[in-house]
Amino acid sequence: MPFADLFSRACTLRHSLLAASAVTVYRLFDGAGDGFAGVSVDRYGPAVVLNVHDDAGWSEADVSVQAAAIGAALAPFGVESVYVKRFARDRSRLGGKAPAESLEAVPRVGRPQRETITVEEYGVRFDVRLYDGFSTGLFLEHREHRRALATGRVTRALNLFAYTCAFSVPLALSGAHVTNVDVSARYLDWGRRNHALNGVDPARVRYSRLDAAAYLAYAARHSAERFDLVIVDPPTFGAGQPRRGIKPWKIATGYPALLAAAARVLTPGGAIFAATNTRELAEDGALRRLITEAIGPVAWSTLPAWPVDLRDRGRVAAAFFRPR
Repeated sequence: MPFADLFSRACTLRHSLLAASAVTVYRLFDGAGDGFAGVSVDRYGPAVVLNVHDDAGWSEADVSVQAAAIGAALAPFGVESVYVKRFARDRSRLGGKAPAESLEAVPRVGRPQRETITVEEYGVRFDVRLYDGFSTGLFLEHREHRRALATGRVTRALNLFAYTCAFSVPLALSGAHVTNVDVSARYLDWGRRNHALNGVDPARVRYSRLDAAAYLAYAARHSAERFDLVIVDPPTFGAGQPRRGIKPWKIATGYPALLAAAARVLTPGGAIFAATNTRELAEDGALRRLITEAIGPVAWSTLPAWPVDLRDRGRVAAAFFRPR
């Protein structure tokens, strides 16, 4: 089936999101889950980002044609711009840099957007940047998880690999005190802005520029550093920072020790939310097996069903559990 027909079908499936006002950021097309591998389309308020991977097999001319068609189809829903991000199978050949188009304010289709725009999930606002490189500042896969964890029953939470602190904001708004840990000062500053955007009391939030493993080692030595909830959503790979003593990270080998260390800083009855977007851990219950091998017996809790806009179910996994 041609991509245009698949995209139209995907938008029909997501009509409730297109018509909603409580959520202004979501996935309109999800690669193989919607019938076309290597392509996803994400909406961020007035703009969409067309993510194109090598396995899509599209030339630059193909990308331009499809971007124009997507822009025309979504204009009645208030979409003004289509930005394009190209992803190479081997990013190392890019020298660690994003393609130039991923850093340009002028979109492939439509009018330029501001450097930072604000999107919303169920009353929680986040700043995103559509041309800040490969990422935008918000991972869409965990929209329902962010809402589900912010129940008001968490007193103290630890958000590892915090990035722009998207998990932290709804937790803090629900009354929790949250510690955000990340090696990047830039992203922690972005997280501060996200909290300020929502009027979060600064006394409820801490920021620690540390490697996650180093922070957990520190917390294990200090009894005051105990948490009702630990959020562990690491990247697949991470470059080391030798001058700061940060070792390279690879999820396949590093995740078990990280989960075991997270369990050691829980309060009695505390829970861990663990997630991954690594296919080898996202398929066939691999993440749950890794958790039990790392920690031992656990009590699983039910998470919300994956939302309608996430169709490529073998790409991401999450688990919520309490060590026994």
